Amino acid sequence: MPSDLGKLIRQARKKREMGLRELARKIKKSPALLTRLENEEQPPSVSADTLALIADALDLQVDQLLVRAQRTPDELSPRTELEFALYRRVQDLKVAEQTKLLEHLTRQPSKPKKS
Repeated sequence: MPSDLGKLIRQARKKREMGLRELARKIKKSPALLTRLENEEQPPSVSADTLALIADALDLQVDQLLVRAQRTPDELSPRTELEFALYRRVQDLKVAEQTKLLEHLTRQPSKPKKS
């Protein structure tokens, strides 16, 4: 049985009426890699960059693929006490509340990071 990652990729690819080889060409990867991604029970090792290419080609959010592939980059891990506290608070929210918070944050203008 395919993993959640494989099901999501196949479903998105078929929705766009895109063949496996066409997707492979778009992301400059082998059709064999995509076949493994779509069919294996455990997602094979795949880089965050490759998942980003797939997400872009299939108009998916890269976060969906990263989570399903269990590939959360180290730079996304909380590094400070404040980030960790925020992370824990968000985890405690219901999905609808998390979605609302994300939508709110997405609407906010991006501010440059202080060094």
